[in-house]
Amino acid sequence: MKMKLIGLALLTVALALTAAPNAAGFAQYAGQNVITPMHLVELNYQTDGDLAMVKETIIFRNIGEANYTDGLRTVVSEDSEIMHVLKMGHEMNVTPEQVEYERDGEILRWGEDGGVTIEPGAMVMYAVTYTTPIRVEGTVTKSGEFVKKFAYPAVVNYPIGSLRLKVRTDARVKFTDENGNVIKPDRVDPEDDGGVLYSWTESVTFRELHIKLSQPSNTDKLIGYAVVAILIICALTYPILHVRVAKLREKQGGAKISCARCSVCDDGGRSGGENGGKSSCEGADKRERAGDWDEMDEIIVEVTQSKEALTREKNAILSVLNKLEEDYKKGEVADDDYKRLTSKYEKKAIEIMKQMDRL
Repeated sequence: MKMKLIGLALLTVALALTAAPNAAGFAQYAGQNVITPMHLVELNYQTDGDLAMVKETIIFRNIGEANYTDGLRTVVSEDSEIMHVLKMGHEMNVTPEQVEYERDGEILRWGEDGGVTIEPGAMVMYAVTYTTPIRVEGTVTKSGEFVKKFAYPAVVNYPIGSLRLKVRTDARVKFTDENGNVIKPDRVDPEDDGGVLYSWTESVTFRELHIKLSQPSNTDKLIGYAVVAILIICALTYPILHVRVAKLREKQGGAKISCARCSVCDDGGRSGGENGGKSSCEGADKRERAGDWDEMDEIIVEVTQSKEALTREKNAILSVLNKLEEDYKKGEVADDDYKRLTSKYEKKAIEIMKQMDRL
């Protein structure tokens, strides 16, 4: 069902892209009778393995005036293992049909000798699934590369109207062309399954897409733990600092700060009114203001000493410890760093639990 939905979505986009008779940007292929209005590449790769799973869904369109019967081709990496080639239907109730293919090095071909017939203006859609090794280099920061070739001289040269690349990986991703120039997609859309969809919505002019995959270094991961811890601390201490600063400025005669839980501020005069534009708290008598700051003191006690706040802080620290444990089991954190960080956060968690016991 998912495959059919993807196929229908691609076909819809392809129909929109084929309003013009030819794909732009490929003047050298202006005489071609077949173009690719849409090409989708799905790449699944995890840095702890050495194989990537690739699925390509390709739409071919005949822009000539006669039936096209010369077969179809695509380029795959020479050391890849083909799983299957499927002809995709245009309707929801059409089951994909397995297609026989031939392999000649990097060239994968099917439908020759009349096996494929595309009428003028018509489109067909095929899906090619294969695995390919990702050669990893480096020991500290591992990196690999997947190369997708869209053109092969005199054999594969279909102009591409639009390219979609969906990547599911735990690695960093960078794109370059066959000359090493950095390529930036027109759109980047995170998806619900954890993948990211990169789109080149204009005509594709590069012949090769090099997808560089690099694993974050241990230093980056350690910085990440520190950032998480800092954010937790900031989130938990902000209410306390806000109330204390407000009280300090009040004592020093500075600008008054209205507080969301201030009973005096909740009374009339928020816009100045009779107080001539001053803070609404400033117009209250001393008895009311004393009551106001008594209320602020209660808030400070509530934020700093309540079991709820301490429980939130404890849970946040335990989340950091769990993440650290997961990365350590994957071999992504060094032994010394793991022991040091674990000890640090465990001590903090113990301190919090002792505070909770005293309440």
